[in-house]
Amino acid sequence: MKLALFFFATFSFSFFSFGQKNSSPALEARLIRGISVLVKNNQTVPLSELNKQLKQAIGKKAKISKVASFVYDPRSLYRLCKPSTLIVARLYKCGRCTNWHSGSATGFPLTKDGIFATNYHVLEQTDGKTLAVMDTEENVYPVTQVLAADKDSDVAIVRAEGAKFRPLPLGEPARIGSNVHVISHPDGMFYYYSKGMVSLYDTIKGKPNTEWMAISADYARGSSGAPVLNDSGEVVGMVASTWTINYDKQKMTNPQMVLRLCAPVDAIRALIEK
Repeated sequence: MKLALFFFATFSFSFFSFGQKNSSPALEARLIRGISVLVKNNQTVPLSELNKQLKQAIGKKAKISKVASFVYDPRSLYRLCKPSTLIVARLYKCGRCTNWHSGSATGFPLTKDGIFATNYHVLEQTDGKTLAVMDTEENVYPVTQVLAADKDSDVAIVRAEGAKFRPLPLGEPARIGSNVHVISHPDGMFYYYSKGMVSLYDTIKGKPNTEWMAISADYARGSSGAPVLNDSGEVVGMVASTWTINYDKQKMTNPQMVLRLCAPVDAIRALIEK
């Protein structure tokens, strides 16, 4: 029986990290340079246009072929799945200088030819020039099309033009207590690995019709859209947000617990044609 989470809490979708101090400035500089070249060559789609496409994509479904599993030993999961973890970057100017800056989130490929998944709220941003993705070989591709989206479950399926990816397979829903793995970019720490377990499936106050998967693996801003993987490297969810439980519900102080909420794999499948 599902119980709604009526804890007093601070709910945060702040994982698209704007202007964050990056722990890998050299990689960030190459990322910015790569996106800037795409902009100069008129290969990008304005962020305002992507935001418009996002709204139009609500209720649509994408055509995605089934992908076979390729991880047979959990000890090799990071090595094999890291190349399928994308940096999703927003190019913007801060207003205090003339330089380009980037804010990073995470995504993961669904097809070989450039279709990937990330959070709805990552594409919902309007302050900036454009969005692009970088893979582990530091290829940078423009985000050009939103194929399907659902705001309530915070899932979007998007296309990066000209990209060649190694897609991740979608798995079956993970049971409570089963292992999960997350590869993401918290606060610009690119390709950070964390491990935990599925803690709960439940709704939250204010969104009674949306079920979330809570996990114990760590993540933070910049992790939005990251794949949540089972021991076989199959996607069982997507990082979405956090829910902070505070002891003092009036002053919103003395935080006691942080629930890490993810879109379950069924929310991703709901945007794929059967």
